[in-house]
Amino acid sequence: MFPDPQSRSAHLYQRARKVLPDGVSRSTVLVRPHPIYVAEGEGAWITDVDGHRLLDCNNNFTAILLGHANPVINDAVTAQLAAGSAFSLATEAEIELAETLCDRVPSFDRVRFCNSGTEAVMGAIKAARAFTGRPMIAKVEGSYHGTYDHAETSLGPGTDEWGDADSPASVPYAAGAPASVAAETAILPYNNPSAARSIIDRCAGDLAAVLIDTLPSRVGFPQPDPAFLDAVVSTAESVGALVILDEVITFRLGIAGNQGRLAMNPDLTALAKIIGGGFPVGAVAGRAEVMGVFESPDGDTRPAVPSGGTFSANSVTMVAGQACLTQLTDASFARLADLGVRARHGLERVFVDAGVKWQVTGEGSLFRIHPHQRTVLSYRDAAHSPSEATRMAHLQHQLINRGVWYSGYGMGCLSLAMDEADIDHLVGAVADSLAEVGG
Repeated sequence: MFPDPQSRSAHLYQRARKVLPDGVSRSTVLVRPHPIYVAEGEGAWITDVDGHRLLDCNNNFTAILLGHANPVINDAVTAQLAAGSAFSLATEAEIELAETLCDRVPSFDRVRFCNSGTEAVMGAIKAARAFTGRPMIAKVEGSYHGTYDHAETSLGPGTDEWGDADSPASVPYAAGAPASVAAETAILPYNNPSAARSIIDRCAGDLAAVLIDTLPSRVGFPQPDPAFLDAVVSTAESVGALVILDEVITFRLGIAGNQGRLAMNPDLTALAKIIGGGFPVGAVAGRAEVMGVFESPDGDTRPAVPSGGTFSANSVTMVAGQACLTQLTDASFARLADLGVRARHGLERVFVDAGVKWQVTGEGSLFRIHPHQRTVLSYRDAAHSPSEATRMAHLQHQLINRGVWYSGYGMGCLSLAMDEADIDHLVGAVADSLAEVGG
């Protein structure tokens, strides 16, 4: 049973705390009182170092779409490893992956690879600033875009910090962030068209870009109001600012990402996660004119935005990404959507049967459980109270003990390695857990 102070995971955590801050290399894997250490994964399931099997409903925070140890990806990577893993030269593999992406998404004329979603968002912001000659960005309150200072502004403001609903305060996230970060980042309330127009107009001549995720997980996976998206895009265009779409997570929603489903045509898109096939990856993609800031104008002059990266477009990631994407078809995404519907409907039924005031939101293969029934339109609707956060942590512990790995703040995702029986296992585990968690 979790937690178990005598488990191998608990002992590994004590060892880790001697050499890693807080015992981990990323705060997102830290489960109190000790993390779960994985031994292996296969398909939809992972096995921890104590031999417990868990249905993976996190999939490395949405990065794994085909399941663990996918044989096609493994074969491609194994073959590439025999030829070398990374070089200070270009490879054909990066061309092939870029061609696949450009073929699938109408707004992609050019692609620049990097190593993470954080780098992709940072690169897109730098490109927008260089292209427009302006310093500011606007982003949605509560939306997660990686760990770049400007992009993570107002990621998790408390009720005493967030300010007026129609004009949210700009709140630095990491201690020590310069005051200039807040001054250069305007905050939009999600799904509020009139406020979005007003804030973007107010920034007008200083605004380089609006950064937006059309299904932001930390905001609660609310459905985007078409009027809000139209307000953002049209007002940005009217003031000469670019639109940057963060599809780091939502690219798993369709063959052309969520922009394909919503018929959007952003200037730039930040990508990561599934396009690397389980390996570290990021990319900035967009229209040729804007992506031109990464090019030397004459072959000798420095580009407006120089970008390197020792492992950017490394050959292992490139072949893994290609092996992943070539297995994904419209039928693949339709099957994922069907599994998502089964999961969300099953969970809603469980909440009704248990008599608890909980709900689930999401789209496609993405879902989020909320321990409340507030209508979720924006970050402020989804933000957990202390008691709600405690219930979600308790739910995570109970699910671990019932063979499900799930995030502590409620976000979940599915993989193509899952079947209907796996979804039913998830739903049944939540049903059994609610008796312990309460509503």
